[in-house]
This record gives sequence, C-alpha cells and structure tokens, in this order.
Amino acid sequence: MKKRLLGVIAILGIFTLNIIACGSNKKAEVKEKSSVNTVKFGFVDATGTGQITGTLGIAKDKGYIDEELSKINVKAEFVPMTGAGPAINESLAGGNLDVANLGDVPAVIGKAAGIDTELIATSGLRNAASLIVPKNSNINSVKDVKGKKIATQKGAYMHEVLLNILQNDGLTINDIQFVNMNSQNSADALTSGNVDGIVIGGVSLGKLVLSGYAKEIVDYRQNPQWNTSSYYVARTEFAKQNPEIIKAILKGLVRAKKLSEEDEQANLQQWVKAGNSEETYKYLYPKNDYVDDITISDEVINSGKSTVEFLKKNDLIKNDIDINKWINTSYYDAVKNN
Repeated sequence: MKKRLLGVIAILGIFTLNIIACGSNKKAEVKEKSSVNTVKFGFVDATGTGQITGTLGIAKDKGYIDEELSKINVKAEFVPMTGAGPAINESLAGGNLDVANLGDVPAVIGKAAGIDTELIATSGLRNAASLIVPKNSNINSVKDVKGKKIATQKGAYMHEVLLNILQNDGLTINDIQFVNMNSQNSADALTSGNVDGIVIGGVSLGKLVLSGYAKEIVDYRQNPQWNTSSYYVARTEFAKQNPEIIKAILKGLVRAKKLSEEDEQANLQQWVKAGNSEETYKYLYPKNDYVDDITISDEVINSGKSTVEFLKKNDLIKNDIDINKWINTSYYDAVKNN
C-alpha cells in the first residue's frame, strides 16, 4: 500500500511539473506573439511633405492599414524617407524598417547587396518618366540631344528610361554629357539653364510642363513599354516571424485598391490632399489609372528581370538576382479575396 501511494505521489509530481512547464511555455509563446506591437513602414517622400499619394496613401489616410493591424494589436509607424530608395535600403539593412515601398531599381540594388528581403507586392508597371527640355530649346528630337547635358539620377528607374530612349534612336550614354542628379536637383538645373534636358517623372514632370518651363521630347504616356514598377518589400526575418502583420498590411492595400476602382474620384482626392494640383494629376494620369495592382504579374516579373540586366550591364550591381525566388505571394494569396 505504501509503495503504491509513493508511486501515485511520484506520478502526480511529474504531472504537476509538466503542467508548470506547459504553463511557462504558453506564457513564453504569448509574449513572443505580442512582442512586436509596431511595424515600421518606409516610403519615398518625394515632396518632403510626408504625404503619400496613390493606393498606399489611401490605405494609410483612410485608416485601412491601421484597422487591419489593430485586429492583431499592432500599430503602423509610417516613416517618410526623403533620401528615397538608397535611404530605405540603408534602413532595411539596419533593421530600422520592417516593410517598405520603393522603386524596383533601388530594391534590386539592395537585394543584390545582400539585404534579405521578400518581394510581397508591386504597384504594377506605372513608374514612368519623360525626356523634357526647356520650352525655348532648339532640341526637338532625341537625335538633337547628342553632345548635350542630360541629367537624371543614376541607378534610378529614370536612368533606365534614359538609356532606353537613347538606344531607341541609335544613341548610347556616351553620345551625351550625362549628369547624375536626383529629381529635385534635375528640375532646378533645367529651370536655371545648367543642363539641356532631363529625364524625370511624377509631380515634378507635371509642374515643369504645365507651368510652361519645359516641353516633352519623349512623352512617357506615349511610351508605356518603358514603364517600371514600385515594389513592396519586407525584411525576410520580420515577415517570417510576423506573417499576420504582412497579411494585415496587404489587406489594407486591397481595400484601398477596391475603393479606387469603385470611386473614380478617390485617387484624385488623395493626390490633391497630398498637396498636388488637380491639373498635374490629369496631365500625368489622363486615364485615371493611378492604382496599384498589388499582384505580381508576369509583366512585372519580366520587367524586373530587365531591370536586373540593366543594372548588371551598367555595373550597378555585381550579384545576379533571381526575381522568381525573391517573390513570396503567400501573404497576398491569403487575403486577396477577403
């Protein structure tokens, strides 16, 4: 009887220890799940206002992303990056950003440099730029730029557009005086007469043309074959540890896209809210198609492969990138129909 009692006590002791251990594990699990309460989302702040246009801007300002994240007790911290793609890459590499939206060129450069990210969504092929010159310039065709000072940002999507424009008319970068400047400095250089032409897109393009400072030599609206994409990327470690956060962000974007498709004024209103004029929107997007695809289409994949080849050819990256292996559509697939 005594032996039997001791045996029961021993079994109860082991059972109690197991319960304690399990309880500790559960506490650890809960702590791990709630340890991330903020996601840092970087975006290109082209105007220096901290405002965002397009689908991401709607998702942020309408509160769609915040609402989806609140369901899992997480908040979004949107981080404007006036240093554009290079600054975003630096912050991703240092773990100071978790998710970001940036052009395909800097995103590929970052990936090739060893920044461990996943490509989770895209804007579709709507990054575009035109070749413009001063209104009174005697440059009237691409062939006229031979020997002229043409400015754009090296390593940005505008650089790739410039090379495509030149190649299409039988010219190369060696046939012009290439000046490496970001968009704002390029615009200033054009208006001050320090360069003969620039390749530029977005708000700055619209302002320069509509104000009468510039004329188009190559209008991107007539050459969609040279458009590229913006990428939504996430640090791989963060995404793997917090898949529900990535899904919540994408769900917010899906809601914003749906609003844009249902309300034809949504994108224009967001554009104006960001401090831009209605006239620039209608000039840049005459079809009112300033909407992110979010999906990663075959067209976007092929464009990305072309970008990789462009960067390699111009010695802007050393390592090859497999676009298909970079992509992770599982997060979007889980929310696209919700």
